[in-house]
Amino acid sequence: MRAIQFVNNEFSLNEEAGLPALGSGQILIDVHACGICGSDLSAVKGSHRFCEVMTAASYPLAQYDPEQPIVLGHEYAGVVAEVGPDVTDFAVGDRVTGLGLAVDMSTGLPKIIGYSNTYHGAFGEQIIVNTYFARHIPEGLSFEHAALAEPLHVGEMHMQQSGLTADDSALVVGCGTIGLGAVAAAKARGAKLIIASEPSAKRRELALKMGADIVVDPTVEDPVERFNSESQSRGLIDGGQGGGMLIAFECSGRKGMLDWMLRNLPFDSKIQVMAAPFEDETIIPAIGQVRRMVVNFGHGTYDKAYEAVLDRLAKGEIDADAIITGRVDLSGVADAFATLRQPDEHVKIMVFPRGLDSAAKVDADV
Repeated sequence: MRAIQFVNNEFSLNEEAGLPALGSGQILIDVHACGICGSDLSAVKGSHRFCEVMTAASYPLAQYDPEQPIVLGHEYAGVVAEVGPDVTDFAVGDRVTGLGLAVDMSTGLPKIIGYSNTYHGAFGEQIIVNTYFARHIPEGLSFEHAALAEPLHVGEMHMQQSGLTADDSALVVGCGTIGLGAVAAAKARGAKLIIASEPSAKRRELALKMGADIVVDPTVEDPVERFNSESQSRGLIDGGQGGGMLIAFECSGRKGMLDWMLRNLPFDSKIQVMAAPFEDETIIPAIGQVRRMVVNFGHGTYDKAYEAVLDRLAKGEIDADAIITGRVDLSGVADAFATLRQPDEHVKIMVFPRGLDSAAKVDADV
């Protein structure tokens, strides 16, 4: 199969040797669309550091040998090409999307496709995933729109874990795809006030479309000061004593952001960390303690977050076309990664491993 390999800080278009034989509960998928994820950007920025952090975290799902080629990409949508043993809920020809996870048959451990030297990601023509993590694409939903469900569902998942209610307000810092997902999820839960902080004008515009009440350019205006003035004038916050609290969703992944939030958010606020840097970070825990802050890195239960977002996409409640700001085939992947380093003009760039027209043709035949 044709795929974009990444190794030694370079992308190259190659013919891959192929994937392992299908194991129990696995399906082979012809990929028709795959988004470039923020974690893919982190892996490309520093592959060795990425692997060091995953190893330090004892997180086998994303451990690989950075000296050997990988094929990135896990925000996929495509068509089932083959089914493995014990598969009953999917058939050849089904349109599918979902979480990019495959159980490594040699170890029994799940792997995120793309962060594995064996289970290639979806910047190639085919992938293997376990059906437990796959979902049928709703009728009428295109491949590229279905592929957005993976990054957007991160916002829904963290929104549920944060415990946000209609009494609370949300401050979303960083409006890439997961930040926009957080805005949409906060809107769906009826948050009293949603402020989105983002330096990119295009992304601020999208945050408004997704449900933000106020957008702030943090290079011009302090988002916490804006929240404080708005909450006072509207009578929204009561120190967490029954009148709601501020929940800040850190979606920028910028070094120093957690420290800034601990120092500047109102007392009794909660910080939901959705994106984090791979660099060393310094905080003073006592600051968070005396200001009675809660920091959640993703702990807590959630229910059908992926399904909720897939349903919103199918119903047209999310402006998917506005989120997708670029489209490339495999030959354009390297340039797309370079472009996303300066994200003023882009939010989500979609990769079409079988050509820019392939997904539309298959969609039209369904």
